[in-house]
Amino acid sequence: MTDFGALVRSGTVPDIEGFYRWDGTVRRVEYDGPQLSWFKLGLAFVPHWESDPDGLVEVDWADRAVLPSVSGSVCCGEGPMGADGFFARLDADGVPIWVIFMAHSNPFVHVHVEGMMAKFTNNLDRSVVINLELPDFAA
Repeated sequence: MTDFGALVRSGTVPDIEGFYRWDGTVRRVEYDGPQLSWFKLGLAFVPHWESDPDGLVEVDWADRAVLPSVSGSVCCGEGPMGADGFFARLDADGVPIWVIFMAHSNPFVHVHVEGMMAKFTNNLDRSVVINLELPDFAA
């Protein structure tokens, strides 16, 4: 198994749309493109980026917010293609707990945290709101 945390710390993520968790959980993400009028986690799948070195993309971090009531932070940014974006939760040491990569979301340029709700906003001012206390998104 690839050390997903090491991939993200190096500034790369799988270029396959998905939810990637530190424990090896990988799920599809479903949404309606850059409008982001709906978003949900889909079924589990097995990515094959270990056998495809071109299956990784470099990401640029655009914004980061500290989580006020727990250790850690959330961040967001973009990939190299212009239409892709990502957002993530990091522990206190900056190690990824999970990352979501979306190929058609447009870049995420801002994150706002209120309590345990994180709002990730793309460059079209459309947002995905994540409850960080839900089991999939918890530390």
